[in-house]
Amino acid sequence: NIDHYATFQSVYGIETTEEHRLTYMQSQANVESIPKSILVVGKIRDYIYCEDCGKRRCVYSDKSLTYEEQEDYQQALNSYSYSCGAPIFPDDHYLKEVVFVQREDLVTPPQSLKERFKQIYPLCEGCQENGKEFYTKGEIKTNRHSIKRHKHK
Repeated sequence: NIDHYATFQSVYGIETTEEHRLTYMQSQANVESIPKSILVVGKIRDYIYCEDCGKRRCVYSDKSLTYEEQEDYQQALNSYSYSCGAPIFPDDHYLKEVVFVQREDLVTPPQSLKERFKQIYPLCEGCQENGKEFYTKGEIKTNRHSIKRHKHK
């Protein structure tokens, strides 16, 4: 599609960033995305406090948790410390897609981090003021210094 993509000749040799790479955009969109229909007062199931700034956050779930889910949720809270913007559960925990924390008043990560990591978890203003840094995952592997030069005839 000539209207959407630049020609090879116009971009050859230009250093690029990861910002518009499709897999990067998808990974950023999937960082614990929360269905908007869940973020209502009637679906608040608990409150959680950030260990860095002390801010109380609402914990949402579309449906009431079963007894087993409540037990697993409590076990996760006892096992992991919570910080604003970070996930409540590890990536492989089944409740990751069931229980959510609304993230508001969050700081946008700097472009330099967006270019270096596949996932950047948000950080609230209070945590940032307390010296906490963005939690990142999946460093992007690039080989910026190995651009092959071709001789022109």
